[in-house]
Amino acid sequence: MQHAFAARDDRPWAFFTNDEARWMAAVVDVFIPQDEFPAASQAGVVDFIDYQMATAYGAGKGLYLEPPFPDGAVAEQGYQLEFTPAQLLRQGIEQARQLGDFATMDATARADHVEDLSNRDDFIGTLIAELWKLTRQGYFADPIYLGNHDYAGWRMVGFPGAHAYYTERVDEHERSVTPPPRGIAHDRGGSPYPPRAIRGGSD
Repeated sequence: MQHAFAARDDRPWAFFTNDEARWMAAVVDVFIPQDEFPAASQAGVVDFIDYQMATAYGAGKGLYLEPPFPDGAVAEQGYQLEFTPAQLLRQGIEQARQLGDFATMDATARADHVEDLSNRDDFIGTLIAELWKLTRQGYFADPIYLGNHDYAGWRMVGFPGAHAYYTERVDEHERSVTPPPRGIAHDRGGSPYPPRAIRGGSD
């Protein structure tokens, strides 16, 4: 895949390999495809997940990872594995790639394949459930965490962001006035971290 921000392709991945990033782009773009708003990978979701896996969250901080590990239903009980999130993604992607090649699939086949993976009540099903959660977080989190590029998620739902002050709007009294989105590190010139180009992913 080569999206609109391909000119900025100079940052290395913190966690993913290039092949893992391409696979990830294909999956997250099934969850949030492009329409009048950017697809998940275009909005930086792969960058967000990559960053999360390289931080304390990816290392499992705050998760209970001690045995025993009884089998559990993913949909009803959530994460039930001894692996850290980073280990889950690394091993899960490797296993999932053996079940189908996104590069040979059209958009419909990709969506069907991801749905089939999500319906599995096993390690792969847990992986897809975790990716769906991370995709939502990456698309709607503050852009300071590398997702939600150009406030794509916030523009989609009409959220103005966490404005610290409204001094320039004190004289605007119409209820219909909606300020443009602004994040914690708002830069009027745009995000300093546009998503990286992911070639060969979700086209």
